[in-house]
Amino acid sequence: VLAIVAIYLVVRYVITKPVLHLKRVSDAIARGNLDMRADIRTGDEFEELSHAFNRMLRHLVTVQEELQQVNSNLDAKADELAHVNLQLYEMNNLKNEFLATMSHELRTPLNSILGFSEVLSDVPNLNDKQKRYVHNIQTSGKNLLALINDVLDLAKIESGK
Repeated sequence: VLAIVAIYLVVRYVITKPVLHLKRVSDAIARGNLDMRADIRTGDEFEELSHAFNRMLRHLVTVQEELQQVNSNLDAKADELAHVNLQLYEMNNLKNEFLATMSHELRTPLNSILGFSEVLSDVPNLNDKQKRYVHNIQTSGKNLLALINDVLDLAKIESGK
């Protein structure tokens, strides 16, 4: 009977108690309490196991802190990219507005030049040199008007109209 009681006490305090302690610590860690540590001082394999468990836990905490830092850096980069993207969008809108305004402002006087060159081409008493000059004005003006219309079309396409 004494031998059975002794075996029971040995099993209870040498084997079961350290295993239950490791289980309680691992359950607490599973619930999110990363401050828990296994503290077993039996001088045998259970103590070595608790040291290994604590090393693993310290490594887990270190990796978790590194991941939090990386996530924080990624959030900052995402915010920065969103800000830059917004600036690019605004600049693109300004460019499109400038192109449209500039093209309209150039087209108005150009239409006057083309209109007056048409009037000049109908004048009967122009010599050949003057007719060639009027023809050059009309040709260059029409080419410039085509380029301006192309720029306007491009601005419309970029703005989605």
